[in-house]
Amino acid sequence: MEKTILKTENLTKSFGGLKAVDNVTLTVKENSITGLIGPNGSGKTTLFNTISGVYKPERGKIYFNGERIDGLAPYKIYEKGLARTFQTPRLFQKLTVLDNMMVSCRSHPGDKILNVFLKKRRWSEEEEKLAEKALEILEIIELDRFKDKPASELSGGQMKLLELGRVLMTEPKMLLLDEPAAGVNPTLARRIFEKITQLRDELSLTFFTIEHRIEILLEHADWVYVMHNGSIIAESPPEEVVKNKVVVDVYLGEA
Repeated sequence: MEKTILKTENLTKSFGGLKAVDNVTLTVKENSITGLIGPNGSGKTTLFNTISGVYKPERGKIYFNGERIDGLAPYKIYEKGLARTFQTPRLFQKLTVLDNMMVSCRSHPGDKILNVFLKKRRWSEEEEKLAEKALEILEIIELDRFKDKPASELSGGQMKLLELGRVLMTEPKMLLLDEPAAGVNPTLARRIFEKITQLRDELSLTFFTIEHRIEILLEHADWVYVMHNGSIIAESPPEEVVKNKVVVDVYLGEA
């Protein structure tokens, strides 16, 4: 039986009189790629912000790995293994690709200045291990040849992959991806989702992904939720969601 890793119950988040997330109940199965689609302004990013602790819900519950996490600070949720990316990659533009990876790990030995002087040998050994780990991940996401380049010299799609690689350095159990293929050419967009599928299969990771490029998402998702006006209006396997009349009407209405 498939294990549920993330569950929300009647989750609600409002801004003034607008319910951006309205009574949302959903589940995400472990080691799956679950998609979240819907027109612009339907509440998808607000839902992710609420799950990840950026916003505190007015009502409802969030469970991660069987533990209730609603109301926790973002860093506490991150420490439990639930990480996320954003629509716009938040990279250190002047640092190299490799350095961007290394500064993203948990409990970096360089966080404490005294380690440089009092535990220099241990600090150096830890740095070497981190570099090896970062290079392994860069190889998986096919950015290893850019390891010495500043992040600012990467293309938009490569920055998206680097953002994904940085999150992987934290050894998450689950990732919330906010439009990982946005603004990327179709070839690289498909490559990004191929990498997501590879990471799920090889590292047993779970992904919950917002994506507007529905045709690409549907090729890789195991299950899809559809959001409109803050509510979940449909859920099904990807091959069925495109046949759902309510979903079709929502998207045609947007057009």
